[in-house]
Formats: sequence, C-alpha cells, structure tokens
Amino acid sequence: MIRASRRQSGSSLADAHWGSSLASSPGAAQVERARLLWPAWAALLALACAIWPAAVHAQAQPAAGGQPLQAVTLQLKWKHQFQFAGYYAALQQGYYRQAGLDVTLAEAGPEQDSATPVLEGRAQYGVGDSSLVLLRQLGRPLVVLAVVLQHSPNIYIARGEVDHVHALVGKRVMQEASADELFAYLHKEGVHPEQLRFVPHDFSAADLLAGKVDAISAYSTDELFDVRAAGKPFTVLTPRSAGIDFYGDNLFTTEEEIRQHPARAKAFREASLKGWQYAMAHPEEVADLILERYSRRHGREHLLFEAREMQRLMQPELVEIGQVNPGRWLHIAEVYQELGMLKSTELKGFIYSPAAPRPSRLYVALAVFAAATLVLGGVVAYLRRLNHRLRLAHSALQARVHEIEALQARLHEQAVRDPLTGMFNRRYMDETLEHELARARRYHYPLALVMLDVDHFKRVNDTFGHAGGDELLRRLGRLLRENCRGGDIACRYGGEEFMLLLPGLDEPALHERAEFWRCSVEALSITYGSATFHVTASIGVAVFPSHAQDVPSLQRCADRALYTAKTGGRNRVVFAQPATAQDAGALSLNAAPCRAAAASSAESAAAASTV
Repeated sequence: MIRASRRQSGSSLADAHWGSSLASSPGAAQVERARLLWPAWAALLALACAIWPAAVHAQAQPAAGGQPLQAVTLQLKWKHQFQFAGYYAALQQGYYRQAGLDVTLAEAGPEQDSATPVLEGRAQYGVGDSSLVLLRQLGRPLVVLAVVLQHSPNIYIARGEVDHVHALVGKRVMQEASADELFAYLHKEGVHPEQLRFVPHDFSAADLLAGKVDAISAYSTDELFDVRAAGKPFTVLTPRSAGIDFYGDNLFTTEEEIRQHPARAKAFREASLKGWQYAMAHPEEVADLILERYSRRHGREHLLFEAREMQRLMQPELVEIGQVNPGRWLHIAEVYQELGMLKSTELKGFIYSPAAPRPSRLYVALAVFAAATLVLGGVVAYLRRLNHRLRLAHSALQARVHEIEALQARLHEQAVRDPLTGMFNRRYMDETLEHELARARRYHYPLALVMLDVDHFKRVNDTFGHAGGDELLRRLGRLLRENCRGGDIACRYGGEEFMLLLPGLDEPALHERAEFWRCSVEALSITYGSATFHVTASIGVAVFPSHAQDVPSLQRCADRALYTAKTGGRNRVVFAQPATAQDAGALSLNAAPCRAAAASSAESAAAASTV
C-alpha cells in the first residue's frame, strides 16, 4: 500500500509539473491531448500490422480457401496449332488455375465464326480477326480485350509467274469469303473482285502446288511453310505493301461478361497474356506440348516455323504483348468505311478498359489511421523519405518516357520505311504527295513525279531466285537514295517500281536528271553468288503544272508515260504529253549506250536522237 501510494503520488506530482510546463508553452493543449491519446493509437497500429498481411494475402489469392474454380470457355478461330500457343501455356503453367479459372479451349472448323458462340453464351471468350469492328457496328456487343498479333498474317500466295496483284486478274484464286483484309487490298490496288475467278477454299496449299489454282488466300504463319517446303517458285502478295495494316488475332469477350464478371475478365486477360509471354520465350517446349496433348496435324518443324513467323508479327521487343492502340483500330475502321462496309468509325466501348477497384472499408480505416499517425509521429521524416522516393520515381519515369519515345520513333520509322531497300514506302509517298503538291501550288514552282520500273524483273527472279531479285532492289534503292537532293523524296512504291518526287527542277535539268538515272541503272553491275548481271529501267515523268493539276491526274500521267516507255522498247525515259498541246507527242529519250552516268542534258538528248 505504501509503495502503491508513493507511485501514485509521485505520478501526480510529475503530471502536475508536466502540465504546468506545457501550459506555459505554445500549443501546450494540443501536445497534451496527443500524449494522452498515444496508447490508443499504438494499439490501433499493432492491430493494423496484424490485419494488413492477411488482407493483402486474401486479395492476392483469389482461388485460395478451397473456393471452386470458375468454368469458362475460350473459342479458338481455327484448329489446334501454334497460333494459340499462349493459351496452351497458360493452362500448362497453371496461370488460369492461379486466377481461379477452369478454362476449356474449343476448336473451330472451316468457315466457322468464332464470335457466334461467344454472343450466344456457349463461350465466354474468343479469338477473332479485325472484322470484330464490323460486328460491333452491327450492334453486336463485342469488346476487344487484347491484341496478340500486331500485324495480320493474311496474304496471297501465288504461282511464280504472278509477280503483282494486278496479275491476278482472270486467274483462279482460292479465297475465303471472310477475308475482308484481302478484299480491301484488291480495292486499294484498283482490282475489282469480279475480275478474279474465285473457287472454294479447301484450307491447304495442295491445289496451288498441283497447279489447279493460280493463287490462294493464306496465313504467312501456316500455308507458307508447305509452299516453301515444296521448292516451287511462288510469290507472296501482302496487303501491307498497299498500306493496309490490320491487327491479327485478337482476344475478345462481350459487354455482358465484363459487366457481370469484371474481376474474371481481368484475370482471364492477365493469365492469357502471361501464357503468351511464356510461349514466345519457350517455343520448342510449347511445340512439344501441342504435339503431345492437342494435335499432330502439323509436325514439329511446322510448329516452330509458326513460332518464328509469329515472333515477327508480334514484335514483342518493341510492343508489349496484348497492347491495343486505338489509333490502329481507327485506321482499320476507316479502311472498312472506304470499302463501303462500315458507316461510322465510332469505337466507344469497343476497346477494353479495366475499372479501378473500389477501396474496401478496411483500407479506408487504415488510411485514416496512417495519416493521423504520420502527422503526429513523424511528418518531417516521412516527407523526406517521400521526397527521395519521388526523385527516384521521377528519374525512372523520365528514363521510361525516353525509352517509349525511342520505341515510338522506331515504330514510326518502320511504318514509313521499306525494310528491304531502306527507302520510304508507298504509304509515306501517298501521305506526302498531297502536301508537296499543295506547297508547289502555293509557292509557284514545278513538281515532277518520276516512276522508274526495272525491265524484265521477273527474268531476274526466275534466273537468280527471289534472293537475287532482292539484292538487285537493294542496290537500286541505294543508288537512288545516294543520288537524290536534300528536298527530293524517293520511295519503293511496290515490287520493282520506284517513285521519286523532285521539286523545283526546270525542264532541261529534269531531262538530265531522268537520263542520269536511266544510264546509272544500265551501268549498274549486280553480283549474286558467282554470277554478275545487268538490268535496264524504264522511266515515266509527269510534271505539275504542265501535265496535271492534282495528285490523281499527276500519277495517271506518270503511269501512262511509264507504260509508253515499256511498250516503246524499254530502257528509255518518256515524259507525259503536255496538257496544253493535245497534238504533241510524248518526249522520249531512247536507250543510247551510256558513256558516263553523269552525262549532261545535251549529250543525253543527242545520244537519244541518234538511236
């Protein structure tokens, strides 16, 4: 009792002394209240430390505690093959099970629509092509969750003598009715589908190899393997050469699935993309898995060929797997609209955007408590740490921004450059020609459009193979790039055809320039393997405003001049007929032997007139 009273008495005296001291200092009342409430805050902090790990663990383990897995079905767009490797990997590695999902993969047959089972509820998710945007505009509530192939594998594979898309006119073509991208390709190139002789598709390259058809619609990841293995001459015609760059396989679902099961849709997407990352990092392992558990329709070499081609179309080193670019989808919709297949390019609700999770009451209470504790216990220290972290985060963010800007620059360069020659491509020329013509009209200077086409290019391919033809195109591209002025624009327009824009040249200088290129091509020596060969080129020239006043007319005049050069014997330069003199014939500089690539205009004209 004595000890107790002393302890109590001593405490009272100390409290009285402490209270009197506080009363005489600024903010004494606030500090006194904080001191008295500190034990309660300490208890709350201990409780939070005990509850927090359990709450975090519960959110990180959606299927823990013996909860049953949610059964869902993924409708594939074709039969089992490496095209769907990511989904096999997600199953095999347990990514779906970790997300609380029991996933069934459903094969598709020929001409089977992968969207119908999803819309009818027989499947919750599907794999489809870019025509999903058409179904969306027709009122089908489809939503794209992720893009797997950044570039579509849709191509034409034709027999060796078909060297460009216009050569398909009148030919037997085996094509799927749903190949919208290839129909857009024909439209872009000015070829009407009625000009082709379509036959039903048997989804193999056998008829092409047997000579029963002249071309087939195909996937570069699939049928191309069999055609290459046959060893016969063939030509690949791709819509990307005409500036049509659609997405390939897309993972999709419905608005209802996202509305009723938002967490499941998010988990399925994340597990699928995790599977794709694994599959592309371990292609041989996944190929063996396909052969063991899914299908032996294709051999191991065929599956690994698919993997390599998909790597090229996915470009995972540049673009994160699954990334969806709204601008690309807008471009696809605009192409469909140009074809008359789409009335509106409105994409609202078509691209998946996960909703931010609502904070639980526990997190709200902990946040309030943490704020009070920080204010009373260590505001200054916390702010210092926060400031340090912000500086680190800012530096990391700046580095990431620079990295993204560099990747964007590389992607833009890839979008406007021809990968074989390093020149600008047709897409860039089509976008630039209108601006250059408007500038020439505004500042009153001439603008020349030069079309250059290699003579008998098919003979080069037939004699030296496509690799020899590629070497010729690379050398010719380097020649044109190195001999252009700073303001000139040179591009590979398609196949063996090149196009140049030359602003501000008067007629004598333009004659000299065109003849210089003709002579330079004629003097070019191409070495491929142990063989050396030479080629010639025909050139058509049209000038604004002498020959045409707008882009279509200027292109048409240059094309006609090129045609005249071709039919007139090749290896010559032909200028378009002046628009103001209907009776004036085209100016033709014949193919005189070239003494020097840099011959003067007078020497070139004299050589042309004597032949």
